[in-house]
Amino acid sequence: MSVYVGNLSWETTQDQLKEHFAQCGDVDQAEVMGYPDGKKKGYGTVRYFKAEDAEKAIETLDGVQFNGRTLQVRLDNRA
Repeated sequence: MSVYVGNLSWETTQDQLKEHFAQCGDVDQAEVMGYPDGKKKGYGTVRYFKAEDAEKAIETLDGVQFNGRTLQVRLDNRA
């Protein structure tokens, strides 16, 4: 199950995102979206092996400060 993570700072890397979200469970994959020129779009996705870990991430990390920005975390409706 995947969660959408909005309002990421431009400096956030995929490794930082994965490490931060690992506090809620075992992360399968984390991705920070970007443009072909390398500029980041300010959002990403985190995929967990277990649905309950994704639900915990939404409950725990939505509205939390990370790299100077307030995260928006919700179910990824495109996954």
